[in-house]
Amino acid sequence: MGYREDERERALQDVPLFIPDAASWPEGVRVVGIEELNNLGIDRSGVLHWNGRVITIEKRFTFSFWQRVSAVVVTVSAGLVSLSTIIQGFASYNSWACTVGWIAVCP
Repeated sequence: MGYREDERERALQDVPLFIPDAASWPEGVRVVGIEELNNLGIDRSGVLHWNGRVITIEKRFTFSFWQRVSAVVVTVSAGLVSLSTIIQGFASYNSWACTVGWIAVCP
């Protein structure tokens, strides 16, 4: 939840201004000037635009070889566990259903 206009001082104490260290930025990147802020826009849907183009942020991640191997092992293990649970439930039902005379696969 945001702050009201009259709570500016408390807002700055709770969340202080962030002053970037432009020296640590990659080469070719500079601070946006105050006169360039007119390039920033927003549409009715709340989507940000810079100079008429949509600003998109993509977060991508990739797995290493061992992470992929681990994911496959975990997925196969989970599948086998679920299959064994289904088989165990089927066997338990049949054992019980045969004793009470319900429909089951009885020996």
